[in-house]
Amino acid sequence: MSREGRCACEARTGGDQAGCRCRPSAGCPRPVVNPAGLPALSYRLGDFASFRRAMLHPRAGERELAAWQPGAAGDFATQVVDWWAYVAEVLDFYSERIANSSYLRTAELPEHVNRLVSLLGHRPRPAIGATGVLAALAGRPGPVALPAGFAVLSKAVPGIDPQTYELGAAVTFAEPTSVPAPLTGDTAAGDGGPPPGAPPGAAEPPAQGRLLVRGGVLVKGRPSAVAVGDRLLLLPRDWAPKKNSGAAVVTVTALLQERDPHRRVNTRVVLSGTSGVPATAEAAGYRLLRHTSVHHLATMPAGAPVIGKPAGTPGPDQWKLVLDGTARALRAGEPLLVDTPDKGATMLRLDTYEEVVWIANGTAADPPAPPGAGTPPIPLVVARLTVTSDGTDPSAVYGSSNPALTVRSAWSPVGALLDTPVAALAAAPAAVTLAAAPAAAPGRPRPALLEDARGNGAAVVATPESGSSRVALGPVGAAGTGAQAGGTLVPPLRLLWDLFPVSRGATVPAEVVGVGDAGLAEQDFVLQRSPVTYLPGGSRSGEGYSSTVELAVDGVRWTEVPMLYGRGPGERVFVTREDEQGRTHVMTGDGVHGARLRTGAVVTATYRVGAGAAVPPAGSLTQIRTPVDNLVAVRNPVPPGGGCDADPPDRVRVDGPRSVLTFGRAVSGDDYEAVAARAPGVTRAAATWSWDPLQQRALVRVFVGDDDAALASARAALRAAADPNRPLTVLPAVRRAVRLRLGLRLDPAYEADPVLSRLRSALLDPPGGLFAPGVLGLGEVLYRSRIEECCTVPGVLAVHGLRLRTAHGTAGSAGPAGGTRFAPGEGAFFDLAADRLTVKAEEDR
Repeated sequence: MSREGRCACEARTGGDQAGCRCRPSAGCPRPVVNPAGLPALSYRLGDFASFRRAMLHPRAGERELAAWQPGAAGDFATQVVDWWAYVAEVLDFYSERIANSSYLRTAELPEHVNRLVSLLGHRPRPAIGATGVLAALAGRPGPVALPAGFAVLSKAVPGIDPQTYELGAAVTFAEPTSVPAPLTGDTAAGDGGPPPGAPPGAAEPPAQGRLLVRGGVLVKGRPSAVAVGDRLLLLPRDWAPKKNSGAAVVTVTALLQERDPHRRVNTRVVLSGTSGVPATAEAAGYRLLRHTSVHHLATMPAGAPVIGKPAGTPGPDQWKLVLDGTARALRAGEPLLVDTPDKGATMLRLDTYEEVVWIANGTAADPPAPPGAGTPPIPLVVARLTVTSDGTDPSAVYGSSNPALTVRSAWSPVGALLDTPVAALAAAPAAVTLAAAPAAAPGRPRPALLEDARGNGAAVVATPESGSSRVALGPVGAAGTGAQAGGTLVPPLRLLWDLFPVSRGATVPAEVVGVGDAGLAEQDFVLQRSPVTYLPGGSRSGEGYSSTVELAVDGVRWTEVPMLYGRGPGERVFVTREDEQGRTHVMTGDGVHGARLRTGAVVTATYRVGAGAAVPPAGSLTQIRTPVDNLVAVRNPVPPGGGCDADPPDRVRVDGPRSVLTFGRAVSGDDYEAVAARAPGVTRAAATWSWDPLQQRALVRVFVGDDDAALASARAALRAAADPNRPLTVLPAVRRAVRLRLGLRLDPAYEADPVLSRLRSALLDPPGGLFAPGVLGLGEVLYRSRIEECCTVPGVLAVHGLRLRTAHGTAGSAGPAGGTRFAPGEGAFFDLAADRLTVKAEEDR
């Protein structure tokens, strides 16, 4: 037999493989054929049976075994053949394993992949520690001094062990902004801001900006002068009698008490009759009024015209009303409400007021004429009002004389109207109002953290406005101020100003790692604890990251460098590397490239341990491990970011050759993508040469997922490697929220709930779920067959009715919602949340 796959029975076929009717199991060797692009090499020639048969059949020209056959009772010579067939199969199996481990695409074990890329000079990226920003809260006036190494421990949460974060350099807050102010006891609802007794930094976001919410208006406090059934005026502050003035005669249908985010009690006055109020009306532009005085029209003499046109040259909408007495509390310009039980209400504006004498027993005229001779007149002092309507003729509605007509006046506010506070925010607001003017300098932007009632928040740039307690909020970088992890901010909010940076890792101080030996070149020391923390930036250990290892030889610090090549014989430098068990090695020079260690010199290493992509959620990094005077708490409304796990083999296979092609600079689109992808904390990146609508020119657009820290890391890496003459923009990946609907036919032999649970896990759960975070690439087209492949779990017989739509109801950018191809678009990826996955299952019958 041979590698060319010649048949073992070629003596009968004349070496013609096509004429052989045997199968490999019958002794014929397997042909070795490996087309390009396979994930594994096929390198085996046969198995025990084929090797044994090949040795029992003579080759062409062999005479010694031509006439030999085993005896009837067996022949011990066949045992020797069996031994060699067994050895041949073992050797053949390991030959295939060795062949697969010799190629980058087919190597399976991480150590094999790392050894292969090391020939290219590529160092697989180790696990990188996350970085974050915390806020300090002081207990009293006075400075807060945080020393270098100040440590904070996270609380244990499901799936994430407690993690330690430390401060790199000392930070002092001379005048902390978080010092509590003296309590005033004022818990009344304020106008646009938190109460004076709120915690320092308490912030009020802008209200909804709508007057009518949930069927009524919000009145400050508990108004006592209003009851269900009262007829009120909802009047614009600039009201004038005209059509579509926005005024409304309303009736109270309910009184509901509500608490705002600061627990202050206000009253929702539910109203009917608000159809004429614009939807854009705001509380600041309206008043809710109740009358305090009631008047009636004159009824004597009977039939006298008390409603009609005034004397002289009145305006087109001016009318007169004659009351049955004086009403000297009336003021020109105030509204009047005239109504009858059967004909509704009309709103008028008082223009003029005059008092006249009427004859109660006179003629039915205006003014009444005295009675005839012999009858003494009965004088009455009445008020004649000139009013303006909105175009309605009161005499046509109520008649010229109507004893049932009531005139309501002397309106007083029910209470201050408030805009309804927001219950949740999808992103940080454009501005907030504090209880008092902030201690920060006005007009000067300053980084801050915005925390909500649940401990979540967003990073912002806060700019205090001069002379007020209002603070404008802006985005940090290009990622905006959206709430973390696609969540919402729930008031009350708190603006935190006293910030300090922290990074992952617990310090291991002054570990003795060995003793120098001048007779050894490139002495290698293994650190006892792992994983050693590497942090983004610096490039002391590799491209875009540096270790936290500080090496000291007899108390003298040595410097870490990426490689020893090019270093002088006297330079005190060292390099770090990871072995196949994940332990970190520290290696010094050989006296040619880097200095050798002196014999007997004590070598110590101070470093930090702890790294990886998993980070504590917002609000959990709060346990102080290093006591500090006047520090009572720390807050982290924004979770740390920028950490990542060590490069898996699949990524090393791609990044290793790419790193050789880039040579530390970005020219082609693939170079930009490779540089961005290798930045610490970046899990996926995509680069395109396309038209930018904002800059109105073609440029390189690099999209990076999935957080602000990854975006900043990619920008820093590209700034160092990109061509400065080529336009470049780095953008966050576009999250394309989708809805997936599936119809399944289930095997009745299986319970439905476990089957559906496995299906959801195959689609959503990390690390391998199709829609799990980081699985789909940026711009990756998704085919129907790939979704259906995830549905091939035990118990599912068929998939039908598969439809993928964006969360806004449209299909993917290519193909209909029920088609076979779905494209998220440039720099985008599909995001499927559990509540947007709908599965309808039917049992097969």
